[in-house]
Amino acid sequence: MRPDLNQARIRAAYDDLSETHPKIKSAEFSALVEAIGFYSAGINVKLVNGQTDEDVAVRSPYNLFVGGNKLGRGVTIKNLLVSYYGRNPRSPQADTVLQHARMYGYRRGDLGLLRLYLPHELHTVFRAISKMERGLRDLIARKQDEVFRGIYLEGGLHPTRRNVLAPGSIGVYTGGSIYNPAQILRDDSVAEATRKIDDLVKEIRDKDHRAVPLELLAKVIITTIPDDDRSERIWDQTAIAESLVQYGKLSEKSTGYIYVDRDRRLKENRRETQGILTSGEASAVPADRVTLFMLRTAIEGRGQAAWWPQIRFPVGRYAFAFAI
Repeated sequence: MRPDLNQARIRAAYDDLSETHPKIKSAEFSALVEAIGFYSAGINVKLVNGQTDEDVAVRSPYNLFVGGNKLGRGVTIKNLLVSYYGRNPRSPQADTVLQHARMYGYRRGDLGLLRLYLPHELHTVFRAISKMERGLRDLIARKQDEVFRGIYLEGGLHPTRRNVLAPGSIGVYTGGSIYNPAQILRDDSVAEATRKIDDLVKEIRDKDHRAVPLELLAKVIITTIPDDDRSERIWDQTAIAESLVQYGKLSEKSTGYIYVDRDRRLKENRRETQGILTSGEASAVPADRVTLFMLRTAIEGRGQAAWWPQIRFPVGRYAFAFAI
């Protein structure tokens, strides 16, 4: 390779590092090039895989490790600066990729020097996992009582391997899907909740919708009273409400739609992914945002009027997973 081309590449790397670690600018570029030439001969190259006995012990000032799974699992490399990451599984597991991130150790002071090179499709996965973790950290900060834990998943990402989870322990809400309680209570115990929701949506006419803050949608959902005896364990008020909060933060959308209709003669139980709307009713509301459909049942016999909710998440390659 031509010396001038080498110089140009080193200069480009120098300029790039200077953007994130300004102290580099205090060093003379020519002095750095001379130092690189002097130390490069002592770089120690190690192959680390299942067929070698090599470990990742750092025994010289500059080391280059080449390997696969053995290098990526449960390893922390002291003073690691640059990684070329090419592992691209068909079904990415978030917890596995987060384990791989241990390779950098705890190096807040060196963040400006770290570089990670990977294909575009893996960059998409890494960004999705970053959003997932930020959403979970935010949830833990807001809900420290451990009553609810859920994570945002994007782009076909899985939180972990299925064989490490107890069957039925995880619920998932996916983009483009609808969810509703199987049935709602209609006895005297719901009268106060019905009045509260009446007041929250009093400005919205029947068969009409309005854009409102996502916090209001969550408040309305929490106020409804499903019939737990008919539950299929898919509809969970807390999980739905928290999913709305996380969706808003991670999608950078602060509003959703609420659709209202009253005096509906809804009686029969529904599957919790079936929906409660009549034909064509869902199309009355744009599908670009989260939509909460609220139907107020008619008073029949000795029963009370009650609000039956249905949530619709916008289409997309994302999901919210939560512990049941």
